[in-house]
Amino acid sequence: MKKLFLAGLTIFILGLGFSVFSQEIELPAPGLTPDNPLYFLERIFEEIGTFFTFGDLKKAERYAKLAAERIAEAKAMIEKGKIEAAKIALERYEDQLGKALNKTERAKNKGKKIEKVAEIVAKATSKHFSVLEKVKEKVPEAAKEAINKALEKSKNGHIVALKALAGENPNKAVEINIESAKECLERAKEEAKKGNKENVEKVLKDYEDLQNILEEIRGKGKILAILVSEARIEDIKDLDEIEDETEKISEEIEKKVKEIKEKVMERQKISLRDVADEDPEKATEINLKVIEARLKRAEAKAEKGEIEKVKEAVKEFENQYKFGEEISEIAQSLGKEITKVEQLVGKATSIHLEILTQIYEKVPEEAKSAIEKAMEVSTKGHQKAIESLKAKEAVGEVPEEIPFPKEFPEEIKEKIQKPKAPSPELPKTPKPSKP
Repeated sequence: MKKLFLAGLTIFILGLGFSVFSQEIELPAPGLTPDNPLYFLERIFEEIGTFFTFGDLKKAERYAKLAAERIAEAKAMIEKGKIEAAKIALERYEDQLGKALNKTERAKNKGKKIEKVAEIVAKATSKHFSVLEKVKEKVPEAAKEAINKALEKSKNGHIVALKALAGENPNKAVEINIESAKECLERAKEEAKKGNKENVEKVLKDYEDLQNILEEIRGKGKILAILVSEARIEDIKDLDEIEDETEKISEEIEKKVKEIKEKVMERQKISLRDVADEDPEKATEINLKVIEARLKRAEAKAEKGEIEKVKEAVKEFENQYKFGEEISEIAQSLGKEITKVEQLVGKATSIHLEILTQIYEKVPEEAKSAIEKAMEVSTKGHQKAIESLKAKEAVGEVPEEIPFPKEFPEEIKEKIQKPKAPSPELPKTPKPSKP
């Protein structure tokens, strides 16, 4: 019987040592928890299992797996209201996550391929962070310090793992980063709906940190730039929602959200420039999606009578539209054919003008001048594209006429369509000669 027990124990230990951490990151069952008198036995078995795990990479995976178990234990203890037991689990979590990162770094320095373990840690820490954020709401104030400490460790671990992963598989690192950023914005929306200003600020800070890392790990090149640019279209829409919710909380936090959104839109242009260097047509497609989203927001706000928000969205539309001209200039400077770009612009501006006329009819008089200006910008772009396409005999299905509704005021049509005469150049006054 004793031999049978020892054989079973050996198999159990070896199983612990060489188990592969699941690619689908889910928290394991907590098993024995720190409030259990036999918890020390689990610690002993874990140490034996780690002893029989060989190689830095295997040990890194092992510690990542154990760290996940500590999060499961902490969560279970918090749900039972056993805060001191939860603190024990969280202290062990920090220790084991740190060891997973150290072993990964050590393997990298030895020239080992660390892609697999770096991906495991990056995905796991993202999950841990999300779980800790949720359980934090359930603990008393005295226990929040321990949660915050574990959160910081998890966040830093996530960033370190992303950077390590980017060295071998930047595509995967960017994908994980984008997913983590998306989760941040979802949490920010939830906290904004609850009216929790401090939590919104904290989550948005986490989002900004992830965006900074994203710029660092994505590097140059069309493929990742497309991935990032398309993800940011959704990010901007989420930030729109957060902005609308924070408006109810305070002017200060609403302003902060606007600043973050503006920064994301500027970074969107940076990634689109990288796309335009290789594929101006694709860059134009993505930019037109951003433009259309701004118009849709303006239209939605016009229906609600939120005139200042309409003006802001229309201004964003103008800025993004002008950036579209920069994409064409990049293509031309590289000697690329821009006929397809002009066709895309011609079709899109036709749709944009249709939306703008609908907005124009919904806003009061004091807002109409802003819409007229946007219509002028769009009309100018449409006319420019049509003129170029006609010269190439490549108009195709692009509508040549601007689709104004019949009831639209004639004087406004003329004002929008009439090209502005260039300002007369004043004669230069010669400078007086020096005595």
